[in-house]
Amino acid sequence: MRRSHLPQIPSRRRRAVIHGEASPGGNRALTHAIHHPALQITRPCFCSRRRRRQPPLLLLLAGAAAGHAVPRPLPEEGSFAALLASDPPPPEPLRQVLATGDVRSALRGLPGLARRLYRWAEATPRGFPRSAAAFAAVLVPLARANHIRAAHPVSLRALHLGLLLPLVSLLLSAPFSPAPQSLLSLLLRLSTKFSAGCGGAREASPATCSTLCLSAFREMARHGVAPDVKDCNRVLRVLRDAARWDDICAVHAEMLQLGVEPSIVTYNTLLDSFMKEGRMDKAAMLLKEMETQGSGCLPNDVTYNVVITGLARKGELQDATELVEAMRLSKKASSFTYNPLITGLLKIGLARKADALQQEMENEGIVPTVVTYNAMIHGLLQSGQVEAAQVKFVEMRAMGLLPDTVTYNSLLNGYCKAGNLKEALLLFGDLRRAGLAPTVLTYNILIDGYCRLGELEEARRLKEEMVEQGCLPDVCTYTILMNGSRKVRNLAMARKFFDEMLSKGLRPDCFAYNTRICAELTLGVTSKALQLREVMMLEGISSDTVTYNIIIDGLCKTGNLKDAEELQKKMVSDGLQPDAITYTCLIHAHCQRGLLREARSFFNGMISDGLPPSAVTYTVLIHAYCRRRNLRSAYGLFQKMLEEGVEPSEITYNVLIHALCRRGRTQLAYRHFHEMLERGLAPNRYTYNLLIDGNCKEGNWKDAIRFYFEMHQNGIHPDHFTHNALFKGFDEGHMHHAIEYLENVVLGE
Repeated sequence: MRRSHLPQIPSRRRRAVIHGEASPGGNRALTHAIHHPALQITRPCFCSRRRRRQPPLLLLLAGAAAGHAVPRPLPEEGSFAALLASDPPPPEPLRQVLATGDVRSALRGLPGLARRLYRWAEATPRGFPRSAAAFAAVLVPLARANHIRAAHPVSLRALHLGLLLPLVSLLLSAPFSPAPQSLLSLLLRLSTKFSAGCGGAREASPATCSTLCLSAFREMARHGVAPDVKDCNRVLRVLRDAARWDDICAVHAEMLQLGVEPSIVTYNTLLDSFMKEGRMDKAAMLLKEMETQGSGCLPNDVTYNVVITGLARKGELQDATELVEAMRLSKKASSFTYNPLITGLLKIGLARKADALQQEMENEGIVPTVVTYNAMIHGLLQSGQVEAAQVKFVEMRAMGLLPDTVTYNSLLNGYCKAGNLKEALLLFGDLRRAGLAPTVLTYNILIDGYCRLGELEEARRLKEEMVEQGCLPDVCTYTILMNGSRKVRNLAMARKFFDEMLSKGLRPDCFAYNTRICAELTLGVTSKALQLREVMMLEGISSDTVTYNIIIDGLCKTGNLKDAEELQKKMVSDGLQPDAITYTCLIHAHCQRGLLREARSFFNGMISDGLPPSAVTYTVLIHAYCRRRNLRSAYGLFQKMLEEGVEPSEITYNVLIHALCRRGRTQLAYRHFHEMLERGLAPNRYTYNLLIDGNCKEGNWKDAIRFYFEMHQNGIHPDHFTHNALFKGFDEGHMHHAIEYLENVVLGE
């Protein structure tokens, strides 16, 4: 180290400080530290033949502790780093000296040195013990010198080490109190985004993050420190996103106690929280208070947009529409005004009204945004209107709006659910060419698309490609793959995916366990399914109603009715209420065994528990009575079904038509067929086969042929059951009809 790099402390004063001759007050401890045995180690860079020199770092600390200004600039960072990173590194005792509280206190007037010392400590291989006090010693000088940008990475490091709350507590107490407000504000702001549980690499979950920032806020409030209103608003937003409604009200009350004046952002956040909580009464009171200036903050466009969003989310579309109209007339409407109402209309299937609202929006000179089109595309796909969604996608691009990953994911999901995987893959290529990075959700949608078509190998290949692209599979990815394996009855592969998920450090959720249990039961491995439920409990994952329903259904299908009934009782003892699916599984199993009395008992128990039977439940019992040729009981249930307002399905009508055709009552079967059409239910191939077979058995070959051609007109292709029914229906007296049918109809196709 060149001599010119040493701070110019007067030699007499320097000797006095180093040798302990002048150590008034707080300097005694530092002088004692400098005499630490570590400094007696002879090193070439620190010593000369005649007199031992002290390292420049300690001279700086000594000068700062003695109250001397350093007239010359600090050493350049490169030379400073060269000194501290010299080979061999400073001995362990020297590290202990640099970590003592007395030396840390000397950094208070030297923010540049504090920052450099922090960098050196972080870069040292063996490192220093991390503590709140060490971070405070570095952060306080930086904040007092208004070096907040430099304090940001240091604060972030403290947060990732889980030292936020100890650091805030220390800063609010002696010897650091009063801590710089800018530093406390920085820590509180960072706490709303990150937490110690995020591993330093990703944002924390709302629950973790909200607990962290709430604790920091309350620690400041406990010491009477009033955060800035912007920081308070950040805390309120985090609590709102975590749905911590009671804490939101408590923080607002504490803000007022600390003398923090709420802003319009504060009130808008509170209003949004009340709307999301469903507390329309509180929201109305707050809005009225704002409108009468009781709060000192008049509502703005954001306020009314928040109200419209809340009303649309709750399904109160009439009130939302009136408010949108009022904003339109006042020329204050924007895309943020229209978008929530468009989403609300699409959610209940009113696509035409949503489209008309978009047209009104454009007529008012308001340009639709990507969010507008995303809402339209998603809503249309939810109602199965894939082609209309495609039109909106093209229209969006024609307007110069660039689709985002949300747009592509919605369309990909729509294509995959419709079984159009080819179009989905073309769109996936379009996404990449647009420079957008596929997300985990993007890959999950496509993997599910392959699994729906039974193409498990392609799904596996895409998962591997996903990893190669740096996009790590999540629990949902593996759950989809397990479910795909179950569908193709590949239990070994389902188990492999489950084990791979565990090996990657992913924790299966209830849905993942349910899928694995379902896979085991699909192939009749009941014992393993029950073991998995026990593993769930040991892992602290509570079985839900779906878990019990899956196992009960599996036990019923394997004929273990007694075990299924016992599990239903255990379900109740565990505090879970059986639902319509639970009872329907048990009713169906008993019906298949011919135990109609027991099945009816479960049906009555279901009603007494306040659970309305579904169309499936009624159909199961009606089918059981029809198989017993007990049409009176079957029609009694059918009538009860209609009286209760439960809409029959195509399967319900097929069951009745089948029973009537077997009894030769085709006219009554026709009546039910027309009822189906009146209710908007489309007859399927099975419906037509039943009517064709019934007419052929009665010799009504003209009606049979009529249904055959009607079947063709409706786009339903006959199968071998259709042809067999027609051929068997023509007896020897009508053989010429059979030949005519064979020549003109079957072979003519």
